[in-house]
Amino acid sequence: MANGMTTTTQVDPEVQIYFDNVLLDRHQPYFVYGYFSQQRRIPQKNSKQAIFRRFENLADALTPLSEGVTPNPEQVNKFDVTAVVSQYGKVVELTDDVIITVQDETANEVADMLAQNQASSYDKIIRNMLVATASQISCLNGQNGNAITEITVPDMELATDYLLGNNGRRMAPNIEGRNMEGTAPVWQAFWMVVSTDLRTNIKQLSTFVPTAAYPRQQSVLEAELGACDEIRVVMTTEAYKSTANPAVYSNLVFAANGYGTIAIDDQSMEMIIKPLGAGQDPLNQRSTMGWKGRLGCTILDDSWVINLLSTRP
Repeated sequence: MANGMTTTTQVDPEVQIYFDNVLLDRHQPYFVYGYFSQQRRIPQKNSKQAIFRRFENLADALTPLSEGVTPNPEQVNKFDVTAVVSQYGKVVELTDDVIITVQDETANEVADMLAQNQASSYDKIIRNMLVATASQISCLNGQNGNAITEITVPDMELATDYLLGNNGRRMAPNIEGRNMEGTAPVWQAFWMVVSTDLRTNIKQLSTFVPTAAYPRQQSVLEAELGACDEIRVVMTTEAYKSTANPAVYSNLVFAANGYGTIAIDDQSMEMIIKPLGAGQDPLNQRSTMGWKGRLGCTILDDSWVINLLSTRP
């Protein structure tokens, strides 16, 4: 009877492939480099440049005044940092066949992709500026045998000493201890961004406290790994690393007000959707979707941002 059995060789199915119209998730990293900046907006119909200004401290008055003698006046000095807004954007073109024949909600998904692309682009623009301009400290206390070693507690303390020695203010608040089993108080802290490649390195530090051990969870960032004394650490797959062998990682540590970002009102991000037939399309064959935005970023005080260079253990 086996020889007479009818199979799909003789009668093939009308539907060859079943398509699951629930789309798979895309890779979406954490975008963290804009978290810790001073943010400013320029009103429309103004300049494409913004000036961040501070006044320098006056010299301390350490000499006693003579009776009836007015001290010499001291000039007030200001320090300006200029940031320039540049335009960025991305466009996607869809044919009429895609719109007519593809079953999933292509336009909705493309719009979501474009929003993610804008966030990712801005994150890398800020990251690249910080990596290119921040002062650097190399990790030298590790045991991996490289000229620049893995991160160690003394290296973290060196970065902390640098920021505190320049009167940098810690941004993350103190988290007080509570009578809860397995928790520990968390110091008022600076913020540090590291690559997910260095997660194990950070977890092995003797001062490391994971976020799960924080007494309160309200102030924990989604990308946060934990705290090492006076530095709280967040992770991203988008952290910068060199193409050298071994790769050198840029681990940026921030005090408050160390860098700034600027945008123009209503122009920081615009989603632009043009239907079939827009522009030079007489047969309604193409539609476009895209984003356009303007961003500027700069370090405001070089002594409040440090790039701690390291390699993997």
